[in-house]
Amino acid sequence: MPWTRITDPNHAAELLPAWFSGRMIGERGSFGLLLTTGDVMRVTSITAVAQSSEGTQLIDVLLDSAGVPQGVDRAWQSKHYLGAPIPGATLATVNAAHVVALIEFTAAELVEPTADLAIDFDDDGELPPELEAMGTVPAMTVSGPQ
Repeated sequence: MPWTRITDPNHAAELLPAWFSGRMIGERGSFGLLLTTGDVMRVTSITAVAQSSEGTQLIDVLLDSAGVPQGVDRAWQSKHYLGAPIPGATLATVNAAHVVALIEFTAAELVEPTADLAIDFDDDGELPPELEAMGTVPAMTVSGPQ
């Protein structure tokens, strides 16, 4: 049975749902694969996807440590969290047919522009003394309504 191994996120998106492949292939994070057994396999990344000529899909992953992720909702705390069986043994292959859902354990931080954010500069372009004392961030531009 010939296999096609895909490591490029753009091509993997053709085999897997867009969020799944675009977010997890080649990126590092804290993710979970909810398996048909009810267990959650903790992974940090997907390294490749392989598909057989019959359509079977295998997912190569980097395993995270086992155990309940920090801050997980109480409803998820009773799940059994699988991870690397021993330190350093982080590579695994999962049959995609056994994956029911994908979970991201890192809270997304949404950045929204705020209309009332403004920093008044002095006539000479200097920051006010209270902001000057806080220091500056290199290559940062702050703008707001004029």
